[in-house]
Amino acid sequence: MSTKITTVTYEEFTDYQFAPPATFYVMDSLQNYLFIHTSKRSVAQEWCDEYFGKGRYTVKAAKEQKTKIKNEAGIYTCTGTSSRRGQKR
Repeated sequence: MSTKITTVTYEEFTDYQFAPPATFYVMDSLQNYLFIHTSKRSVAQEWCDEYFGKGRYTVKAAKEQKTKIKNEAGIYTCTGTSSRRGQKR
């Protein structure tokens, strides 16, 4: 499996202006942050299990992911917030 990995030190990661280079990351025991360049969490977790051993580390998301929900009719709907402001009493 050829997945691109970017290693970031703790000092770089805690910098105020730090921008994560990838969506998923793992912090190892030396407090190095390994960013896994993939769009799927399952692929990132497979790499983590293969590299460190199964069950030792879990992948975390560095960026907030947008999700779409597929309803019963098979149509994707966007997510949103609901409020009571427009509801009739």
